[in-house]
Amino acid sequence: MLHVEIVTPSRIAWTGEAVEVQVPGAQGELGALDGHAMLLAVTHAGVVRVRQDGGQHEDMVVGPGFAEITPLGVTLLVDRVEPASAVDKAQAQRDLDAAEKTLAHSQDGTDEWREAEYQADLARARLSL
Repeated sequence: MLHVEIVTPSRIAWTGEAVEVQVPGAQGELGALDGHAMLLAVTHAGVVRVRQDGGQHEDMVVGPGFAEITPLGVTLLVDRVEPASAVDKAQAQRDLDAAEKTLAHSQDGTDEWREAEYQADLARARLSL
């Protein structure tokens, strides 16, 4: 079993035991099982899936951050965590539409563009649930 902690700047958002954890890495999906090699990775906004013993799982939308994977556990340091049960897909679609509109009309690399890209990534993650 893996010990899993998902931490934001203000709180420990989720902690528990898991058989497997899937994390949205910046270079693609990362999967961690018991005994995984040590790894430190940059993560992307997306969906984290924590599969627990007995087939139960927890899905959460997370913002970008870092993952530390060791043979005994996974620690995610992210800027936000939203349980799947809190996702409003209609609102997520509106957020995505607004973010894409901003991206189309702002200059690449500006603060406005980076914020819109961040909001679009979160909206896409919410819609993927």
